[in-house]
Amino acid sequence: MIEDFRLRVFLKVAECGSFTDAARSLGVSQPAVSQNIAQLELAVGEPLFDRARGSVTLTERGRLFLDYARRILYWYERLDAVVVRKTEAPAEPVLLKVDDGKDAEVSVSDGEIHIRIK
Repeated sequence: MIEDFRLRVFLKVAECGSFTDAARSLGVSQPAVSQNIAQLELAVGEPLFDRARGSVTLTERGRLFLDYARRILYWYERLDAVVVRKTEAPAEPVLLKVDDGKDAEVSVSDGEIHIRIK
């Protein structure tokens, strides 16, 4: 699949709240996750995560970055589906803000509505 893996790493860390759990989920080492996040933070010029012992949370800039990263990854998936695999493009998810700073991603595929709280 064509994509910037750093965005996938960033999204997984944001979802897991942990570099170690993200690494495990992605099948890569924890230092590889740290290196990818460090590259993104260097490019942005400030931290994307607040680090605490055993967990991480998004900074204000990280929350903004997350919104764009999700959109970019969607377009990578669409590119892969339409151009590479020559299949139907996935429906663009709709993100809704819910309580406690979480998002709900709503999408439709195969006639079914899918809701995922993030």
